[in-house]
Amino acid sequence: MNPTIVRLGEMRVAGLQIRTTNEAERGANGKIGPLWHRYYEQGYLERTPGKKQPGVVYGVYSDYESDEQGEFSLLVGVEVEAGAQLPAELTVKTIPAATYAVFTTRVGPIVEVIQEAWAHIWAWSRESGVKRTFVADFERYDSVSCADPNQAQVKIYIGIEQT
Repeated sequence: MNPTIVRLGEMRVAGLQIRTTNEAERGANGKIGPLWHRYYEQGYLERTPGKKQPGVVYGVYSDYESDEQGEFSLLVGVEVEAGAQLPAELTVKTIPAATYAVFTTRVGPIVEVIQEAWAHIWAWSRESGVKRTFVADFERYDSVSCADPNQAQVKIYIGIEQT
């Protein structure tokens, strides 16, 4: 799973947000699964106004305390137009323009392929010599490649320093 390198412009994503750590997510009281469940169960995908790409949901990792070992925020949401009038319970995160290493998972059960991909990304970031920025990373889920959660393929964008 070798990444491709892309440069993306600024994005504005609105959704529900939690604060957690990778260590906390290994236990029974992880927050990430319940956050995704709440986002879909409460209909935020359908009722968020000003969507730029209907059918595309992002999992945005930001506000890193340090690196993958420290606390971080995860926002589950959609990209929105700048002037969108959003419900008060949504958090808006602006992802700055940046260079990303893009990893594409294999096709398979969504939770399984995401966990595999992140394990690969952590090893890659230690071994490749490429420096992560830890400003914002995100998973991109679209209605085509993720329509069947048992046969999903996800793209994961990792912010890196430009070389």
